[in-house]
Amino acid sequence: MIRQQDFGEAESRQAALFLGVRVLAILLVAAALLYLVAVVPGVPYHVRELFGPAPTPVTALLFALMVLLALGPPALLGLQLIRAPRPWAWLFPIGILAHALLIFLIFRFATPIESVHDLVGLPVWSLPAEVERLIRFTGVFVVLSVSVAGGTAMLYAITRSFEPLRFLLWVGYAALFFVLSYWIVILLAATDNVMILLRGDGSPLAWLLLWLWLLLVAFGASLLGERLSGVFTGTAAAVFALVLLLPVSYGALFVAAEPQVLGGDTSLSALEFLLSATRYEYGLGNAELFGRYALAYVAVVLLLTFAQYPVWAAYSTRRFARNPAQRGLAEASPDAAGEASAQER
Repeated sequence: MIRQQDFGEAESRQAALFLGVRVLAILLVAAALLYLVAVVPGVPYHVRELFGPAPTPVTALLFALMVLLALGPPALLGLQLIRAPRPWAWLFPIGILAHALLIFLIFRFATPIESVHDLVGLPVWSLPAEVERLIRFTGVFVVLSVSVAGGTAMLYAITRSFEPLRFLLWVGYAALFFVLSYWIVILLAATDNVMILLRGDGSPLAWLLLWLWLLLVAFGASLLGERLSGVFTGTAAAVFALVLLLPVSYGALFVAAEPQVLGGDTSLSALEFLLSATRYEYGLGNAELFGRYALAYVAVVLLLTFAQYPVWAAYSTRRFARNPAQRGLAEASPDAAGEASAQER
């Protein structure tokens, strides 16, 4: 990591300007994408309904800000899990849980209570209602946040630190959160809107495949975010990986999703239910279903990229340091040596 004293006043201003302009730009681009999602015909109605009956650019901007707040910090936590000295690894689960609490407070007071219940279910435990909502929300949200953290952790571990076994730290914590989330969402809460969409009423395998799908998509977003910020090298490899992740992630989600959400003789699958444009256009063919998934894949990867990009851009500001102090895992990396030589010249 770079020590603060390696930045003088001029270097700090240069790095802040570099990062600030890019974060503002990515916020505006994310808002534009979300506005298109809200108004373009053919977008799944479940998604359009999030923006209300009359979406506006201001609404899209607020949604974009929420996306950055919800998905950006987990990416930073995943990166730091691999970069930071090993004794500090215990901060990762604390950061994940503290971030979940913050997002719950924002979500709870910025969203109608009906939407909260749509996500986490109605409170039925012998606990205060808000406490139960917080526990249920945490069980759902950590599935997303830990997976996002896994994307940056995996990319950094295999391309920068040259110690991929450090990724096992994330694997260990992910296993703990996997058990916690399954216990809360499936076993305790039996959340209808989750269980009905997962094969076997939310079987452990379906839950695992859902995690795997999120990890694959988050890793693809990490590749794109890192390439946009120019931290490492390998654009061709990143593009190839992003294309390969499309069918692989579709396969993971297809196996995880319930093939008959209504039971009986119906053939309506969870993927059809999620990807249909209206409530009256079910019965999609395999080719059309995959095509709709491909568009959703691109949109989700872009949103995750926008959330992760500030993290990778902040990491790249080390180029402005007068004396980049590379410590720990980064000491032996080739690009660090190249930067040091450039500084000397």
